[in-house]
Amino acid sequence: MRQNMARRAFFGLILLGVVFGLTGCRGTTWSKKEEVRIGQEIAAEVEKAYKLDPDPAVQQRVQHIGQRLVAVAGDKDFKYSFKVLQSKEINAFALPGGPIYVFRGLIDLVGDDDDMLAGVLAHEIAHVNRRHANKQYTQGLWRGLLIATATRGRVRDAAEIADALLQLRYSREHEYEADRLAVEYTYKAGYDPHGLLKFLMILQREEKIGNRWIETNLRTHPFSDRRVAEIRKHIERITQQPAREVRL
Repeated sequence: MRQNMARRAFFGLILLGVVFGLTGCRGTTWSKKEEVRIGQEIAAEVEKAYKLDPDPAVQQRVQHIGQRLVAVAGDKDFKYSFKVLQSKEINAFALPGGPIYVFRGLIDLVGDDDDMLAGVLAHEIAHVNRRHANKQYTQGLWRGLLIATATRGRVRDAAEIADALLQLRYSREHEYEADRLAVEYTYKAGYDPHGLLKFLMILQREEKIGNRWIETNLRTHPFSDRRVAEIRKHIERITQQPAREVRL
């Protein structure tokens, strides 16, 4: 557990340091080229802090599903990549400009259900496409951390800064938007859009039984009953059919 906390703290400092070095504390938005550059720089540091999962079949599966989604939903200005990190955490995240990472714990949770995995990846692609990290920065959510890193970024403050980084959860509006787009992306790519719905319901179940690996996911992607209800409505709008009851 201590090793995991230390790794998060290290990653938090690296992430903030890279972003601060590339952007400073400006109030302006990032261009798409800046987003790609920032994302690539941070991705390099992520892969120093976390080991990639050594199973080539797992990596290939995620890349295949990710690229299938990009084929119908990709932005030509971004550089998408899909990799699995060797960690039991149940989470996934997207960096500005296209890099997307999934933790092995999430892969194990969804099992062989490609529709669920596609729903998760589509959700992260939507965050990239809608430039939600950029919007967080312009709204001041990143700037406060960048200033903290510049003025107090000592090793003894690493845990505090990393914890603050984890609090940079997307707004409800951004989550709803990413959910809606994920339904559209998966449907266009030939996956069952009920996959994302099922994944969120499993998270809710795991939270109730006290799965400690759910905590990180819920902090970065807050769960709510309304998200499930909104996904159901959008599935019905897109498919023109009643949403099915999902069995776990």
